[in-house]
Amino acid sequence: MKNKSKLLVVAALLILGVSACKKNASDLIDATANYPKPPANYVKSQNLTGILKGTLKQDSTYYLTGNVAVKRGDTLAVQQGATIIAKGNYQFQVSGTLLCLGTEAKQITFTSNSSTKLSDVAINKGQWGGFVFDSTAVYVYMKYTHVNFTGGPDSEGSPQATFDVEGSQTYNGNAYIVVEDCWMFGGVDDGIHLAGNITASIKRNVLQHLGGPDGETMNIKKGVKGDIAYNYIWSAANNGIKLETGSILVPQTNMNIFNNTLVDGGWRKVGEATNSILIDKWTRANIFNNVMVGNNTGINITKKADTLNCTYGYNLIYAINSASAPWIYPAGAFSKKQSTDITGATTDLCNSVFTSWSAPTTVLPDMTISDGDVPSLKSGSPAIGKGITNAAFTYFITSPDGKKGTADVVNKDMGAYPTDGSGNKHLPTSQPVQ
Repeated sequence: MKNKSKLLVVAALLILGVSACKKNASDLIDATANYPKPPANYVKSQNLTGILKGTLKQDSTYYLTGNVAVKRGDTLAVQQGATIIAKGNYQFQVSGTLLCLGTEAKQITFTSNSSTKLSDVAINKGQWGGFVFDSTAVYVYMKYTHVNFTGGPDSEGSPQATFDVEGSQTYNGNAYIVVEDCWMFGGVDDGIHLAGNITASIKRNVLQHLGGPDGETMNIKKGVKGDIAYNYIWSAANNGIKLETGSILVPQTNMNIFNNTLVDGGWRKVGEATNSILIDKWTRANIFNNVMVGNNTGINITKKADTLNCTYGYNLIYAINSASAPWIYPAGAFSKKQSTDITGATTDLCNSVFTSWSAPTTVLPDMTISDGDVPSLKSGSPAIGKGITNAAFTYFITSPDGKKGTADVVNKDMGAYPTDGSGNKHLPTSQPVQ
């Protein structure tokens, strides 16, 4: 009997041990992802500056005290739950690999330590330099990561982008950029700027109040190919999504833009027409199932685009009044209203789409920095069931291994928040997680 009791105790302890080690599913790194293995060595100092490689530890706080350089061939990884606080106008300069391995339960945060950061957003003053990747960076994987208050000036005084991939990537097509399930808020210049012969998966992100008074939320050019899907874009300063190839025609920028939601954008730009979606300068694009509500303008596929290879339709575009109606599809553009589109120009129509919508501030200066919208589709929304269900294009991200990103497809509902619960699972917050 004594031996039997001991066995029971041991069994109970084993069960408790297994239970204690078991993690919540939302706390696990995506099992389908195929990113390079994070470095085994942890970065020892909490103050980050200079040449850096290794891993920033889970649930730890670090301070950006100078520019960080990740050299060619090196990897910097950030584990879930880590917080990185910029203590000045510094940035991450990456020539190698960056892995931000946040999870739904334990997200990563990059932010500023300034007490004036929210008021600085209102006056278009950036706090720190964000991320810049040069032509030797071959892999970037950013998941469940917050990036706030970027746009600090460079050496010439110009604001810096939040997430900036610059360079040709040697035109070898081997660079992959994955930005999924992330949040960006309050950057002063471009939010996501990509240039070069790279493959990109930009999906299910919440992108709020980026740019000001200039800067696109997404600015993609010089040969990028990939999928832009299920993103929420609020209060873009200039264009919400801008694509161009440029004067060198090969490689050609070629993107699928589907099931995105763009709200109240284009009102903060001075002296230049804006667009919710702009396709320009020898670019190919497929544009379907997007919802655009309360923006200054709609879809502009210019005559300089590769118009023979641009397809579009099944988009909902509601402007706030009759004065904005002619800009839903701007006069003189190649793009025209399609029979599958849903368009209109009244605040009542704008109010019919989402659970909650707040009209944009259209009189400058626009000091609004709090997003009051709830962009899930309300019962009876005109976007429900009106999307194309069989894509009229070929997806770029199709591999199940996750290396290039997740293989999302179009939904029967338009916009980033389908009623079946797929797509973007992150409703915006009024102000950023800090």
